[in-house]
Amino acid sequence: MDDLLKNLSDKSNNINVASELKKFNIDIDKEDNEPDNSVNGGIGYDDLASLYDVSQAVNSTLILDDILSIVMTRSIKLLNAERGFLMMLDDYGKLQFKTAHNIKKEQLDSKDMKISTTIADMVVKTGKAVYTSDAQIDDRFSQKASIIDLNIRSAMCVPLKIKKKVIGVVYLDNSSQANIFLKQDLALFEMFAAQAATAIHNAGLFTEVLELQKYQQHIFANTPVGILVINTEGKVTTVNETTGKIFSKIGWTDFSLNENGMSEMALADVIPGKYCRNFTQSIIKAKHAPVELPRLSVDSNGEEYVLKTKFCPFENYHGKSAGHIILIEDITEQVVMEQYLILSEKFIAKGEMAAAIGHELNNYLTAISTNAQLLGMNLEKGSYTNIPGKVDVIMENVDHIKRFTDGLMDFSSLESKPVPYDLHRLIEDLVFFVHPQSKFKQVTFDIDIPTDSPQVFIDVGQIHQVFLNLFINSADVFAEQDNEAGEISVSSKAIPDKEMVRIICADNGPGIAEDIKSKIFEPHITSKKDGHGFGLWTCKRIINNHGGSLTASNAQDGGAVFEIYLPMARDIDGS
Repeated sequence: MDDLLKNLSDKSNNINVASELKKFNIDIDKEDNEPDNSVNGGIGYDDLASLYDVSQAVNSTLILDDILSIVMTRSIKLLNAERGFLMMLDDYGKLQFKTAHNIKKEQLDSKDMKISTTIADMVVKTGKAVYTSDAQIDDRFSQKASIIDLNIRSAMCVPLKIKKKVIGVVYLDNSSQANIFLKQDLALFEMFAAQAATAIHNAGLFTEVLELQKYQQHIFANTPVGILVINTEGKVTTVNETTGKIFSKIGWTDFSLNENGMSEMALADVIPGKYCRNFTQSIIKAKHAPVELPRLSVDSNGEEYVLKTKFCPFENYHGKSAGHIILIEDITEQVVMEQYLILSEKFIAKGEMAAAIGHELNNYLTAISTNAQLLGMNLEKGSYTNIPGKVDVIMENVDHIKRFTDGLMDFSSLESKPVPYDLHRLIEDLVFFVHPQSKFKQVTFDIDIPTDSPQVFIDVGQIHQVFLNLFINSADVFAEQDNEAGEISVSSKAIPDKEMVRIICADNGPGIAEDIKSKIFEPHITSKKDGHGFGLWTCKRIINNHGGSLTASNAQDGGAVFEIYLPMARDIDGS
């Protein structure tokens, strides 16, 4: 019998129980200490056919509550029982009532049902079925008050097992002498229980999978990061709600999704062409490992946004490439705050320096003012004796001021705190920051800095100031020339043998005038009407202080070209 039950529980849900049972000749021996008033005999063909039909019904659904109900009703019908109940073990190993026939829920806690629950606990403990053909004369039960009160004649309780582990029990009893259970009924009941246990177990697994799926869908839908999944054919298969919100905000395609958040749109239909190229290139690079695009500036109806994207390849359960998961974040506010922080640090530093400079200059100017007043008083009195001395004091303090200001210009570019930094990020952030300003409204930026370009070792604020100065110069020239098609381009290339990164910043303006081109980096040299001539001089000193170089020239077809070399950031170990 045990071999048959093991054989049954190891088979799939679609097992042909009738065929299997035909192969098995049931021969039941009487168990020790258990009276048996049953009629000897085997399980007939009709029983096998009924068992097969019942097993088909049990395996017709994966909804746990439905299966429990089917098990109970089919057990009653199969074995012609008057009462019955099904109990399952909870996570703490305690039996919990699930469903019953002709038994109310509250009766399970009453005295007249204690005998039944005692039998159920016995079956769970031993893992073996309990059977009595006539409880009234069975020494194990005949003295129990509940047996007498309920007039229970025959009863069976079988375990529900999965790989020898008990997961619950099914109990049946009869009070009618005409419906006494036979020993072959127990065998039939055990076979049915084996099939029922498998169905219940599968339904439990199915429920767990559904719960896990709902849990994952909840996380997927509510994560603050946009998630977009594309397959190997470049089609968007899955999108979460956050991605939809981000894309709607920046004016990209509104997804057509089904109720499961699935889509079959091509990536090129979702993302505008000028930005789709960045996505496509990153997907190609992310063949075996994730690739991050830290800054992607997006212009939508005059509004500037910045996205951070990461492209992660993933495989199916066969270990073959299944596509890419794209993580998308809207970091516009973060970038704005970073730029304001850089500017605020500059202003704070300039404010502190201005206060110190003002204090120092005030000392010199006080001496000049005092001696100038005394000089005037002496002239009014016609006293010329002290005039040369006072003039000398005035000239001496003027000379002090001149040396002090010269020293300030020497000092201004020497205080730096270089750190490894992403050049692509710096330029993208700066373009995003200046583009909304009125003087840059008609300016087009063409940024060609590889996302995998090596980091540079720079003082971020100072290099920020260099490029900002170059951008402003170009924009001012466009304004003076009434050039509504002004374009500024920035490109870079790594020079590994020199451990430098070369950056070209160019515009399509009139270029640098020949009369100032050779001395454009000297102080007080400018072509602007209101310029002071210190901007490019300061840029040159900043770049030199970084161990780099800055040169200026004109392109063949017009426009100013500035070539900058900055040092690559070294690894932590100095290599």
